[in-house]
Amino acid sequence: MTLPISGVTGATGDDFLSLFDFLPVGAFRSTPGGTLLAANPALARLHGFGTVVELQAALTDSAASWTVDAAQRHALLCQPERDGRITAAEYEARRVATGERIWVSENAHVVRAPDGTVRYYEGTLEDITARVRERQRLQHSQAQLQQLVALIPGAVFRASYGAEGSRHYTFMSEGVRALYGISPQDALTDKDALTRHRHAGDAERTFAQTEAAIADNAPLAGEHRICLDDGTEKWVQVLSTPAADENGERVRVGLLLDVTAAKRTEAALLANGELWKRALESSGDGVWDWQVQDDVQTLSAPCRSLYGWGPDKLPDSPQALDALVHPDDLPRVLAQRNAHLTGRTPSYDSEHRVRCADGRWKWILSRGIVISRSADGSPLRMVGTHTDVTAERQAEALRHERDRAAAADLAKSQFLSRVSHELRTPLNAILGFAQLLALEPQAQQRQDWVSHVLTSGRHLLALMDDILDLSSVQTGRLPLALQTVPLGAAVDEAWTMLSVVAQARGVVLSSSVGGVAGASDGADDAPAYSVRADPRRLRQVLINLLSNAIKYNRPGGGVRVSAQRQKARADADTDTDANIAAGAVVLLQVADDGPGLSEEQQLRLFNPFERLGAERGPVAGSGLGLALTRQLLEAMGGRITVQSQPGQGACFTVQLPAGG
Repeated sequence: MTLPISGVTGATGDDFLSLFDFLPVGAFRSTPGGTLLAANPALARLHGFGTVVELQAALTDSAASWTVDAAQRHALLCQPERDGRITAAEYEARRVATGERIWVSENAHVVRAPDGTVRYYEGTLEDITARVRERQRLQHSQAQLQQLVALIPGAVFRASYGAEGSRHYTFMSEGVRALYGISPQDALTDKDALTRHRHAGDAERTFAQTEAAIADNAPLAGEHRICLDDGTEKWVQVLSTPAADENGERVRVGLLLDVTAAKRTEAALLANGELWKRALESSGDGVWDWQVQDDVQTLSAPCRSLYGWGPDKLPDSPQALDALVHPDDLPRVLAQRNAHLTGRTPSYDSEHRVRCADGRWKWILSRGIVISRSADGSPLRMVGTHTDVTAERQAEALRHERDRAAAADLAKSQFLSRVSHELRTPLNAILGFAQLLALEPQAQQRQDWVSHVLTSGRHLLALMDDILDLSSVQTGRLPLALQTVPLGAAVDEAWTMLSVVAQARGVVLSSSVGGVAGASDGADDAPAYSVRADPRRLRQVLINLLSNAIKYNRPGGGVRVSAQRQKARADADTDTDANIAAGAVVLLQVADDGPGLSEEQQLRLFNPFERLGAERGPVAGSGLGLALTRQLLEAMGGRITVQSQPGQGACFTVQLPAGG
């Protein structure tokens, strides 16, 4: 009998009305034989139908038509009659509408008649396909990971370290059994299971390396010996790296590798002294071989030639070579060698001076290692090399000399800065009193004297200002306030300040930067340019360049100022703010009709106090203007270059970042 989906009455009861309609999972009522009596909309949707009517029409025998394994479904249908219920039973089924295979979870219970016979089953079905497939993927991934770990030739581990110094392994692969002779479970339950096997001679060093890596949260790569319960000795390489912390504990993952065979091969190679020496000699180093108990030290031919000694000119004893060590270095050499002989250091390394046969001193790097010891640990044989490092030492000395020169140059700049500051105070007083004298009525001769005092004082004050600025730039203490500065206005201001000097020499200015006071052909429609600079320092640069162009020009000559903008990006096709930010620059050129400069003069032009012979001429100057100009431009992110030929004037090009 098929029961209605909603409005169920009579024998089925009214309780199914809300249960069937509103449960988010599929709900059903079926006979022990598997015939569907009632279902809710969620069950219809689970099977791919829009309504329960469609589901009932398609599902004639629920057990046979939609379960993948009919026998399994039959066993499930018998379970409620036997046990009274089905709880979270998972099995594979098919959507009735599409045949698609899905996984479901079923819960059901039996409803009996008053006489105890089974009337029907009631239960729920939930689509758990996504959950089951995710679980299957995880199981597959874990299986693959276990296969990979099993193939690794060693033991893979994961360890946690508490803040109080506690340590325990949270994972240990099966490889630990072959390496240490213990089970993975033993390593997980006994935190000292591995450390107990460390060789006594390596335990302290290994512990220190491990603790340092944990404290620094850094990778670890080390080697140490272990002793198994049966007395077998092995070499183990430990590689570990930090992982994500968990529960306030530091976590490390790593690998334990058996490197015993490699260590034995290494020991065999060291024991074969002749092969070892030949390999080193082929690199150009001198080789020595010391039989410690016999006190015989053999030097290879390259080692003897390193010091200029022939085959029979130097005895085969360590004392003979020690006698050639510089007296200041000998105590350190003996202490370093003894530290290795007694086992306190893993190798012998010493850089010291040795006297050659011709009396010269050479710096050599002596390195060695004890390759055999007696049962009580006494050294039996030690081998090593000598490498000539004289050139490296000389280069280091040159670097020190360069650093001292740089420090001296800095001290000079600081000295000039302090002296300039000290001189400015009395100089300002001299100028102040001279200006007061100039205001008083005096004879012409005395007026001329006062004028000379003022001129010289102002020149000296300008010199002090230049020295202070140059010193500030060189020491990195020059304050700059970079901003967008209209270039035409800056040129205008600088030329106005120099116009009296220009008129006195008959020098005229032509400019394409913008309207400039006193310019012969300043055009109102000239392009407007702006640069990124400190306004005061830019004015200082322009005054220096225009002043030189006037002073070193021919009478009646001209000064030409021009500018252009360049895009730093080759793919840019518009002047946008993005192009400016990407590095657009403005080039300002100041050209004159002066005598020009030779190539040799151009090389010296920007050196401080360099006037290229002009100090013997009538033009006053300090030789600091161009040096300071270059320093100021570089401090503002710019630069300056010059192009000139004798007799054809000079053209200075200033490059600065374009303004916004």
